[in-house]
Amino acid sequence: MKILLISTGGTIASQQSAEGLVPMEQGEALAAQVPGIYQIADIDIANVFSKDSSNIDPADWMAIIKCIRENPSYDGYVITHGTDTMAYTSSALSYVMRDLEKPVVLTGSMIPMSEPGTDAKNNLEDAFRFMEALLAKRQPGVAVTFAGRLIHGPRAKKMSGKRLEAFKSVYYDELGLSEGRKVTILKAPFIDRETLCKPGTSSDEIRFSNEVMPIKLFPGFRADYFDRIVEMKPKAIVVECFGLGGLPYIGEDLLPGIKKAVDLGILPVITTQCPEGGVDLSTYDVGQKTLKTGAVSALDMGFEAIVTKLMWLIPQMPLGEAAKYLTTNLCDEVGSK
Repeated sequence: MKILLISTGGTIASQQSAEGLVPMEQGEALAAQVPGIYQIADIDIANVFSKDSSNIDPADWMAIIKCIRENPSYDGYVITHGTDTMAYTSSALSYVMRDLEKPVVLTGSMIPMSEPGTDAKNNLEDAFRFMEALLAKRQPGVAVTFAGRLIHGPRAKKMSGKRLEAFKSVYYDELGLSEGRKVTILKAPFIDRETLCKPGTSSDEIRFSNEVMPIKLFPGFRADYFDRIVEMKPKAIVVECFGLGGLPYIGEDLLPGIKKAVDLGILPVITTQCPEGGVDLSTYDVGQKTLKTGAVSALDMGFEAIVTKLMWLIPQMPLGEAAKYLTTNLCDEVGSK
């Protein structure tokens, strides 16, 4: 198999400096420290950029997409990436690259490749072993591999800034597991290759909106804060509510603020602060009252998947249509309604 290794920086490529860890190593240096990957695949390397992933923005997503689009002869693509925003990148690529009938696997590390005790070598070798297994099954799609797990791209979430087992699959089964040198593929995600999917879409044709504002509630969150948020005129707000989507209406009544946003053409999306369970606005009266304002439930989508999907949908269509497509399953990023 012929694989393109795309290097973008991150902890995996970092070295110590006077100001802390800084991405310095290119893809060639990373691959040279894991010689086993050359026994698995014929590898070429593309150094697209070198950033701490906290500095990555949508222009960088488009640079990765451009690199993949301009190199169609490869069987698959392995991307080394910083962990902090890897779940955003994997979600964005999952929506945009649905026409690519090849696997894309992102990985990184919590400890730099060149430091003792690094997890980078195992993660990078796992990426190539999972790639080999995915190609054997002819299974395309975007995935993240970390600490022996293969996670579906729009279901990945970073759960820890310290532990080597930093990522978890949100509301969704893992795609595969690695044990020693053996990897097993457990699940194949659904991918819609027709809805909002234009084959061969170049990075020049893709737009991402940054007019999405997250709001995390807490007990006592002031209702008049919504007035100030509405004045900022975002296209959409993602409200991280309590439990199954509970929005308070006694004391600080937040319902009028949500309704005001709807009336002014702002799309309010309701998600939950809970790491498991998703949103169900039909269970409690706090949820049913919220639903009547015109807000949209994000169902079981993870936060990164919600935000990147809105960023991708908003430039393409009126907000009313974006609300519909937000809960349309395009690549197993959302469960049944």
